[in-house]
Formats: sequence, C-alpha cells, structure tokens
Amino acid sequence: MEVEIESGRLRGRLSHNVLRFDGIPYAAPPLGELRFAAPQPAPPWSGVRSAVHPPPGPLQLPGQTLGSRPVAVTSEDCLHVNVVTPSLEGRRAVMVWIYGGGFINGASADPIHAGERLAARGDVVLVTFDYRLGVFGFLHSEVGSNAGMRDQLAALAWVQRNIEAFGGDPDRVTVFGESAGAMCLLTLMGMPAADGLFRAGIAQSGAASWISDQDSAARTQAALAELLGSEDVRQWRTLPAERLLAAQQAVEERIRASTGRGAFRPLLDGDLIVVDGHDAQSREVNRQRSLIVGSNGDEQRLFLILRRKLDHSTAAARLSRALSSRCRDPHAAAVALLDGYARLRPDAPVVELLAAAETELYYRRPLLGLAAAREQQRATTWNYLFTWPSPALRGRLGACHALEIPFVFGTLDAPGMASFAGDSPQAWRVSEQVMDAWAAFAQDGHPNAVVPAWVPWSSRDHWAWIIDEEAGVERDPRAAERSLWAEALDR
Repeated sequence: MEVEIESGRLRGRLSHNVLRFDGIPYAAPPLGELRFAAPQPAPPWSGVRSAVHPPPGPLQLPGQTLGSRPVAVTSEDCLHVNVVTPSLEGRRAVMVWIYGGGFINGASADPIHAGERLAARGDVVLVTFDYRLGVFGFLHSEVGSNAGMRDQLAALAWVQRNIEAFGGDPDRVTVFGESAGAMCLLTLMGMPAADGLFRAGIAQSGAASWISDQDSAARTQAALAELLGSEDVRQWRTLPAERLLAAQQAVEERIRASTGRGAFRPLLDGDLIVVDGHDAQSREVNRQRSLIVGSNGDEQRLFLILRRKLDHSTAAARLSRALSSRCRDPHAAAVALLDGYARLRPDAPVVELLAAAETELYYRRPLLGLAAAREQQRATTWNYLFTWPSPALRGRLGACHALEIPFVFGTLDAPGMASFAGDSPQAWRVSEQVMDAWAAFAQDGHPNAVVPAWVPWSSRDHWAWIIDEEAGVERDPRAAERSLWAEALDR
C-alpha cells in the first residue's frame, strides 16, 4: 500500500487488518550542528520510501526502575512518526500518543503501544512519534532550549499537513500521553505555538507543573560542564554521544537524589512555554479543549515495592521532604498521613503506606487540582481512576504506574504484558472498555457514547470512572484519603 505525502511517496504494510506506515521522517536528522537545536524540515526523497520497519528510538540508557522496558535500537537520528490507519479513505479522528519515561527513556516502537487494535476497534488514525530525550532534548543553553518540546511541535505540525493522506481529520486531533507524556501534553497547553494543533487531550498519570525553571536548568548545565570538562556547549556537539549519555546519567542521579525531580525537563522560558500546564488552563484556547485526566490507584508501588524493609521513621523522613513546601510542619504532616493510611489499611506494610501517600501527592492530587483550575474556567474535564491490579509479584504491585498503557492500546499480548497486566478474558474486557472510551472521546470530544453515566468532574461531586473488572462511575472515590490530606496539610 502506497501513499503520497509532502516529502515523497511511502510504502506501508497491512498489519492486523489495518495499515501501518513506520519510520516517516518529520524533521531533519538532528546531527552535527543540529544537535541541541530546534528541529529543521525533513528533506524530501525521490522514488518510494519503505515505511515497513519500526524506527530507532531516541538515544538513552536502560531505565533504572522496576518494569523499565529496554529499547532495542536507538539513534541520534530519531525524529520519525508512525501512522496506523484503518483506511486511506475517509476523515477519521486522530489520536497522537506521547510516551513517558521521565524525559530520559521511551520509544514509539515499543510493542506496548503498537496500536493496531485501538485504530481498528475505535476507527481512528493513530500517530506515534519519537522526540529527543535527556541531554539531547532537554538541555537548556545558549545554543538551544526545549528541543524535545520543539520536536513535539514539529510532529504535531506534520500531522496537520499530512494526516488527510492517511484518512485522518486534522480538525479532530486528540493528544494523549502517560507520565512524562502527559506532562508534555499539559506543557503543550502553555505553548501558543501549539494552539492550532490539537483540540482535546488525555493526561494519564502526569502532573501539570513538573517543569523546570531557569535556576534548575542552569544547575543541570553546570553539572554537565563539570563532568565534560568544558562550559562551551557548542563543543559538546562534537563529543561522542556515549560520553554525553554517561554525563547525563550521573547528573540525573545527583539532581534527582537532592531534589526529587529529574534534571532534564521542559523549561518554562516565557517564550516558547509561557505558563505551566496548571496556569495554562486560563488561556482561552484551553477553555475550549476537553480533557480526560486520571491516575492509577497504586502508582508509586512500581518504584517502592521492592523496599520491603522500609521502617516508619525512614518513610516519614522521605515524605516530609516532599511536603516541605506544602505545609507549616511537614514532619508532623508526614507522620499524620502515614498513621492515617495505617488506619485505612491496617494490614498494609509501611512501604505500601508510603506508596499510597506518594501516589496521592504526585499523581491524583495534582490532576484533580488541574481539574479544579479548569472548573473555574468553565472548561470540561473527565476524571478516571484505574484500579485493575497487576498480577505481578503476587499482586504486590497493585494498580501501579504505567499499568493502564496496554489496556489503552489493546496490547495485553505484547512481550512481558501477560505477567505485568494479565491476559485473562476479564483483562481483555477491561481493555476493550478503555479503548472504546478513549476512541469515543477522540471522535466526539466526550466519552458518553461508551460510558453514558460518566459526567464531568466537579469540586462538588468529584465524579470519576473507576476502571476495573467491575467498571462504573463513582462519586468522590477515596473520599477518606481526601479528608486525611486536608487535615494533614492544615498542620
């Protein structure tokens, strides 16, 4: 199957009854003088370009957390899009995925978001793409800034110019992403350059304000300069990529240990990104955009569950550091929260109590705060809570971080997913429900064709769609936890 786009002609392939076109350049290779720079237009080609092989992922080192998925092939030449479509005819809603990975890991070619089932079942055009990570995408210096976010703008602009050739409707683009991908979506909402590029979004397990300031960016650059032996970023363009990756890892570990946040994040520069995702909700364009926001019930277990010997005092110290800017007496608040969760979950070990508190702190509370900000602007937001438990580690992971991804894409049979997410008939039924709801939202701007009872979130009712074997809409789920936090932060 062949298609003509702005750069030339492509040959794709039939995969699971839909058409796939992989590894399409949306920008020039960011090599040499283009390292760290804004993406440049993709050069055209002559003849027919093969688009049947997955593209390399962006340069990265293996992930350091439980469940990290290795990327088989990586390259600095990574700016490609992939398109999955039921047909080249028609004008379907378009879903554009931004993967997570803490801004230092991830790749579009991961089989977990292959997407044939989502495209076929939802009758949507699915676009995935790669963007530069770590030092290559989120170093902010005099030679370039926010390259990874500029890559995303370039990919979304490519969609606007080319998606009709794949049977897509450029006026019905929904951007969805998980973790850092959700943070990217919300950051795009604070970027005027993205205003005409999508109409709706789905933010899965990502906060709106996980963004860098000038001081943080300067500290990252200085730490890199110390390790690389040069303050001249232009000289870094000539260094072997492996040396930059080694320095990146050292700086990431150092800064994350001292601040709790990664060293490589989008920069609130006041130029490309004028406000963070939370404050961006007052912008007129975002009042018109519908959003689904949600989180998983046990997000932080993915990162904490192996620390089985964690004691109460160590957990309280860790939590109090995270609360230091949120209340007058963070240690007292941390102890109150852990004790409160112990009353709610009397048989849970300390590590699960800490995971529950951090799940609320880093995921659910920020996303509901975003929903509240949007409510003040009369913008529509739906909230979900994914509670299907992972069967891994004899159930100790619960509904952990990233668990919802194979359900969204219908990839429970991807490598490693049966043990992580489950592959029972019940699991597949949950996946079908999620795929249908996400596709309905992309089609119509709301999910009610699939979940009629799911009403927009409000500060009065706190409605949420609970995604589990017995899915349903609940009013104010986890109200006890919400009260616990309100009392603790009042200290």
